[in-house]
Amino acid sequence: MKSTTINVQHLIALGLALAAFATTPVVRADAVTDWNANTEQAIFTAAQGPPVQGRFLAIVHAAIFDAVNGIQRKYTPYFVAEWGPRGASADAAAAQAAYTALVSLYPTQKATFDTQLANSLAKIPGNRGRSRSIERGRTWGEQVANQILAWRATDGFTTPLPDYFGSSTPGVWRSPPAGTNADGTLPAIFPQNAVLVPFAMTSHDQFRPGPPPALTSALYAADLNEVKAIGRFNSAIRTPEQTQLALLWQAVGPASENHAIRPVIESLIESRCQRLKLVDTARIFALINIVGEDATIAGFDSKYAYNLWRPYHAVRLADTDGNPATEADPTWDALFVAPRHQEYMSNHAVITTAIMNTLADLIGDDHTFTLSAPGYPGFTWTFNRFSDAAAQVIEARIWAGIHYRFSCNVGAAQGMKLSNYVLDNFLLPLRDYDDDDDHDGHDDHDNGHGHDDNGHGHKKGHH
Repeated sequence: MKSTTINVQHLIALGLALAAFATTPVVRADAVTDWNANTEQAIFTAAQGPPVQGRFLAIVHAAIFDAVNGIQRKYTPYFVAEWGPRGASADAAAAQAAYTALVSLYPTQKATFDTQLANSLAKIPGNRGRSRSIERGRTWGEQVANQILAWRATDGFTTPLPDYFGSSTPGVWRSPPAGTNADGTLPAIFPQNAVLVPFAMTSHDQFRPGPPPALTSALYAADLNEVKAIGRFNSAIRTPEQTQLALLWQAVGPASENHAIRPVIESLIESRCQRLKLVDTARIFALINIVGEDATIAGFDSKYAYNLWRPYHAVRLADTDGNPATEADPTWDALFVAPRHQEYMSNHAVITTAIMNTLADLIGDDHTFTLSAPGYPGFTWTFNRFSDAAAQVIEARIWAGIHYRFSCNVGAAQGMKLSNYVLDNFLLPLRDYDDDDDHDGHDDHDNGHGHDDNGHGHKKGHH
């Protein structure tokens, strides 16, 4: 039978290839938001998919945070425990840390980063006189980034792992047919994400949930029948709007979520009521990207621990699941082909919930923002609350026909737990911080030596 399933992977690949030329100009508010936008551009230029975007964002923003916080000294350090030199420019440190990380992560884009660094430095007062403050900031930012890069170089991201093909046992994942590849003949992708060294979690399985419901349970039958009806490629009950939203969320990854919330942060930077300092902005982006990447790790850990089959096989082979409340449909297809990895738990649910809960805790839930994705151009969605996005992604994955509701609900619950854990334990306010003295400036008489950590934060090698 000729499949009529929408080839979203092709659309995403096409959109990513064009993304560098199709990005909408944005207002730049400070060095952190500048380099968040630069990182987003680098990700789309490299055509990186959602499962790997989070690691790169977390590395860049961890470097930016420790570089800025080492000078402005408002929060516990993340990884680099020593303080930066007094009199160093925090703006220069942020730019140099991001630049150093990005050149290491995307060496073929160095020329672009060179231009972006020059633009950042040109905005800093005193740059024409080759300020010692700027030079100190750049030296410190590079030092911080290199320490974080050295740590992450051995995190397992590039370690080859054995292929996992699943099996024909009822309930166990296997790959769907693709092109000339028959059913079950392709390995699951991104196994390294399941065992990657976390950014904040104590281990990759710290937030592993309990097992999915048994195939013979009433919950499994109810959720399978729901996705079978509304997630079918030609579903009669899924609305056109739900179809568009399902396609939009499939193209959304951590970079798109950063893009969506960046204008919110920029408005707070300029707000007279809640003007954020550079270190505050650095902390927000570090936390959402640390929690987003650890949510990715937690999601893949669960997938490879339980290896549950996707609705594609569950519906087609329902006569083998031992559940009298399910009925096989050997011609069933989802709205689009699911990503080639296991079902439980939903990555989108755990990642988006973790990011949105973190934002709601840091700046409040009630903010208007618009979600878009270069891989699915022409359709956007505007939310009035961060929590609304977390709620919608659950439905969107079911409308798409690629997840059961229990996978999404469990993902959301674990994302909430992970977010709260990170908020309770990382980048905490220092009790002795003086908000009137940001320790960033033009003290060119300081001897440039850093200050020892005084017991706050997480030491190098903590992870």
